[in-house]
Amino acid sequence: MLLLAGLVAGLMAPLLAGLTMARADGDPGTAALAPTQTLQSARWSAGPAPDLAHGPVLALPDDWGQRGQGRLAQGHYRLDFEITGPAPQQPWALWTRRLPTHHRVWLNGTLVSDTWNLPDALQPRTTPYRIALPVGALHAGGNSLQIDARGGRRGGLDRVTVGPEPLVSAQFHAYRVLVVDLLRVLNGMAAGSALFMLLLWARRRSEVELGWFGLLTLVFSVRNLLFSDPGAPAPPGSGVAMFLLMVSVSALFGCFGASLQGAARRPLQLAVIAIGLLCASAALWTGGDPVLLDRVRTLAYPLLFVTTVPAAAQVVRTARRWPQRSLWALAATVSSITACGLHDYLLQSGRLAHTREFLLPWTAPILAMVYAMVLGSRLVSALQESERAGQVLEQRVRERTAALEEANAAKSRFLAAASHDLRQPMVTIGVLVGLLREQPSTPAQQRLIGRVDEAVAAMEGLLAGLLDLSRLESGGLRVAHGPVSLHALIGAIAAHEQEAAARRGLQLRLRIPLRAHVLGDAVLLEQIVRNLVSNALRYTERGGVLVAARRWRGGWRVAIYDTGRGIPPAEQARVFEDFVQLENPQRERAQGLGLGLAIVRRASALMGAAVQLRSVPGRGSCFSLALPAIEPQPDLPSSQLEPPGWTTLLRLQERQVWLVEDDPGAREALLLRLRAWGARVLALASPAALDALLARGEPEAPALLITDMRLPGGSGLEVVERVRQACGPVPALVVTGNTAPEDLARLQASGLPVVHKPFRTETLASAIFATLNAPRPVDPAS
Repeated sequence: MLLLAGLVAGLMAPLLAGLTMARADGDPGTAALAPTQTLQSARWSAGPAPDLAHGPVLALPDDWGQRGQGRLAQGHYRLDFEITGPAPQQPWALWTRRLPTHHRVWLNGTLVSDTWNLPDALQPRTTPYRIALPVGALHAGGNSLQIDARGGRRGGLDRVTVGPEPLVSAQFHAYRVLVVDLLRVLNGMAAGSALFMLLLWARRRSEVELGWFGLLTLVFSVRNLLFSDPGAPAPPGSGVAMFLLMVSVSALFGCFGASLQGAARRPLQLAVIAIGLLCASAALWTGGDPVLLDRVRTLAYPLLFVTTVPAAAQVVRTARRWPQRSLWALAATVSSITACGLHDYLLQSGRLAHTREFLLPWTAPILAMVYAMVLGSRLVSALQESERAGQVLEQRVRERTAALEEANAAKSRFLAAASHDLRQPMVTIGVLVGLLREQPSTPAQQRLIGRVDEAVAAMEGLLAGLLDLSRLESGGLRVAHGPVSLHALIGAIAAHEQEAAARRGLQLRLRIPLRAHVLGDAVLLEQIVRNLVSNALRYTERGGVLVAARRWRGGWRVAIYDTGRGIPPAEQARVFEDFVQLENPQRERAQGLGLGLAIVRRASALMGAAVQLRSVPGRGSCFSLALPAIEPQPDLPSSQLEPPGWTTLLRLQERQVWLVEDDPGAREALLLRLRAWGARVLALASPAALDALLARGEPEAPALLITDMRLPGGSGLEVVERVRQACGPVPALVVTGNTAPEDLARLQASGLPVVHKPFRTETLASAIFATLNAPRPVDPAS
């Protein structure tokens, strides 16, 4: 509304300035001029032969229709005025608000204006006029104006003002500014707002009412803007054009009202359009003849008025259903327009005095402004509703996010607890199976032990996959970018997977150039490629798997091709989700667990290398990832320590090993395993037992400390710290079945070697060997 007020003020400023100038013309600079005179009576005579000397005196304004002279073809007026002093030497003029279009004006017998035979394409009417009076025709003393008029029932004459031309022109221009120019500016504004409404409707076709109203306002405003200038001749054909525009306004108003009825609008719309077409056809039939067109108007306007009444009533009914003051204002405006239309019809038909002003030209701007208020109210309501909906949505998103975060945290807690509780007995089973395999037994017993070992290995694979997911999701995993030799890394993976390929009768081929070195995390990259190769071998029945590396956009692209069954396009995104196996509904253990590609996706995201998949069903798949290249370096440090044979662990014989493990079964199994390797084992159940041992005196410093991470009354990191404070830089190995992200992050930050439960005997042996051969930690006491 502020914008609308600013626009009105901006457009009104020139008009007010013009009005001020018009008043200024008659102010100090014209003080020396004779005053103007307003002539309020005239002698009257009817017929072609006037007798003005003996005619009656009529008070002005005079209206033929109101005086019962509606059928009069022509009439004559004589107006007398006095000029005191000498005859004027400067131009004079007269102006009047109403003078018939067809007239002759005589000043003291001199013809000063003649429009008697002017073709009028509209209809005979009275309009404002300003007529110049020649200086030579004015006399000192008495002067006489004779006005011959032709106008029918819309004929007549308003009061006439005569005087010096500057003063008369000032009054005439002030009238034009207020009545003519202001009206055109307001209708121009209404047309602009109508174009804006039509633009909105074009972008949102569901707003049918807005479209009809915009079209109605545009046509109505154009009709008012094209209304001929007062006193100017109308161009040929303008009468029919103006009538057709008025018919269009009535029809569009009816369609606008009908559009508010929703599904029931069609009958009313059809009736409105039919009446409009009938009236338009009648106007075109007249051929532009003013008399015939005037008769058509007389008959058509009542019919058009009848069509507007249901539309106005529908607007009022609609406003009653909407509790908005702006809609009530619109309903009041529409009702006022209907009344104004009736007023203008009565005025045009001569039933009202011709001195009245037509009201419909003022209603289009008012209607546009009121509807702009409605639109503004709807816009504000929509914005408020949108804000409320946005706030509700944000609140729901926050609640849903909190619920999801809580659910995810609960899932993580459940997985961590379940994983820890499962790993504890699994490590006992795994270690005891390893011990059992070393015992003398019959071939049948060895086969049974092998089956148990396979089951333990499958369970360890599942728990290892869950551990990998937990580590990748923990957020605390540090990515160590460094130089990696693809030839060495993939070669080691291939050596490990060759046995699995041979068992399935597949070929595992490599095409890795020796110069292929990349910048990345060796551990994550090994995990990615190992899972992809293992997955390709698992789902390939014949043919083989090719692992290749080639230069690509300044880096190296590693691709794993297989000749397997392929993946349908619709399923290619799903294969990277957790526990998804497309062709294993029975969840057969031999086909994996559905975690390999999920781990690949997370690990590659941590490295910043996206894995791409291309697959053709029935022909195979290709998984690839691109890595930045780095120049080959001759002495790249080995990222992995080759696992030793068990015989290398004979160094544990007669050496002291402290074991801190709270689970009785796991503690007993590890105790037996370490003693079988010849170690002297001191097994403790808790940090409290360790504190009691340290408090009793100076115990023998252990050669190796093995501790669980989650302990009653403390953690494995605290155990390592206490032992090292008491016994010096003792090599320490942490075993854990915990998968909580925060604990995994703490273990990684500690730098201690870690073995995740469950583990095989070989894994434990490799970890002990690596721990004993690693550089000694710094003594905190030194």
